Formats: sequence, structure tokens, C-alpha cells
Amino acid sequence: MKPASFTYVRAVTLDEVLRKLQQWGEEAKVLAGGQSLMPLLNMRLAQPRYIIDVNGLPEMTGVDWSPETQTLTVGALTRHRELLQHPLIEAHAPLLSEAARYVGHLAIRSRGTLGGSVAHADPAAELPLVLTALGGTLIIQSVEGEHSLPIGDFFLGYYMTTLRPDELITAVKIPGLASNSGYAIAEFSRRQGDFALASAAAVVTVDERGTITTAQCAAGGVAPNAITCPTVNESLRGARNPEDFSQAAHQLENFIDPPDDVQASGDYRRHLAVEMMTQAIGLAYARAIGTKEAWA
Repeated sequence: MKPASFTYVRAVTLDEVLRKLQQWGEEAKVLAGGQSLMPLLNMRLAQPRYIIDVNGLPEMTGVDWSPETQTLTVGALTRHRELLQHPLIEAHAPLLSEAARYVGHLAIRSRGTLGGSVAHADPAAELPLVLTALGGTLIIQSVEGEHSLPIGDFFLGYYMTTLRPDELITAVKIPGLASNSGYAIAEFSRRQGDFALASAAAVVTVDERGTITTAQCAAGGVAPNAITCPTVNESLRGARNPEDFSQAAHQLENFIDPPDDVQASGDYRRHLAVEMMTQAIGLAYARAIGTKEAWA
């Protein structure tokens, strides 16, 4: 199939984009990498009257580290391949780089963008998952101005977010990892590059004795959107061995209720989520204490 007819506009400035979004509202779609939008257009699941191309806008590109606030700022137009290669991301948010390795295939990673993945809000997508675990904050702009929103407050459900038709994600801010922290993502998919049937991400911080003091865990593919796991986080406080990690991961069993679908039953996804969470916690802990072998 081919897309329905539309008017194509290549924006030159961010102000132009925001004015067009205010003017056209729900009749417009933003084109960044296009890896999600183009299939929707071709299948006519989306039929906007206007396509606004935002590629090349300097206000939405670049990666910057602030030593004062210990915060990494990543432009929404950052390609997945840049997440894999940029030294500041590798130094301060390596979980984001690691997650990008799971995204699709080379062609997709060459065009897909960070902001596009977040805005699309696929519940099985890797980047929203790890940004949830990292406690990322979205920078959102409209003609009315700019505001910040914790990513946990952004997702509403399957492919649904709080983003208004006249708003645009321009950047993501991520707090830097402490030196005594570890991170990991684990997922299970049918084939390399497929969306995960279940996935998990973990960020843990340990004290000088190797005991977990704080944990931020998230699960993907088992709910309408990537979710934080407060019961897992609480259970990990004071943990320091594989039995503790497994017990904490099993807290997911009563916290999630994935539906049955053509890919897997809800019970199977629940089982996979526990296994993936156990693996993610074990590897995150190993990295936090400076070993190479996962503790799980």
C-alpha cells in the first residue's frame, strides 16, 4: 500500500515547527527518523494532512554533559547509532548505549531517533524502558514555552502519551550514574531485532560492603507501557546475593498482569519478565561491585 496524499513541509527552525503544530494540531505528524511513522502511513493507519520534517534542526541535536548538575542532555534527534557511539553517553549513561544494541537492525538504527522512540510509546521498545529505569526527564516545547516532565508521567497506555498535538519532545535529560552503580538490560525476543516478548532494566547502587542501597528497575512488554517496579526496588534494598535478586524479581509476579496475544500467553510473559529481571539485576550488581560475571 501507499500513503494517502499529504502536504510535506521541511522545517528550517524549531519556532516554525511549533507554529505549524499549533496551527494544524492533530492534522499534522512530525517526521524524524520515520521508522514508526512510515509503516503507519503506508498501511494508512495514519492519514495526516501535513507531514513536518524536523531533521537537521540544531535545537534538537547534540549531546551535552553538565558537571554542575551531573546531568546528560541528549537531543531528541539523536540517532540510535549515535547512542552506540557517543563518548559522553558511554561515559555517563551506558545503559542507553547498551539498549540501543537491541533496537531493530542496522538500517533502523541508522535512521531512528531517541525522541521518536519515546513519542511512539511502544510498550516493548527498549529506549523508553531504560529511560524509565534511569529516571529520565523529557524536555517538551510548544509555542507557549518549555517544560520538563519525568518520563514516568509521560506514558498513558498502548502508544498513548500526554504529549499534546501542539507539543514536541526536543531533548531528554538523564542523571549521571554514581561510580558505585551498575546497570543492565535483558530481553527475550523470537529473533534478533524483534520487539521483546518481555524485557527488564535495572540500575543499582551499592555501599562499600557490596550491599545494594538503592535500585531502579523497570519492565517492558508486559504492560501498556514501560513500567517502574517499586516492589522490586524495595525488595532489593539490603540485597547482596543471587537468592536475594531472584526473590526480588519474583515480586513482579503479583505486580504485572500481561494479556494473552498471538505472540505469547500472559503467563509466559510473566515468567519471562521474572527471568529477565533476575538477569538484569544480577549483571547490574556485578558491574556495581566491579566484577565481570553476572550474579544470578
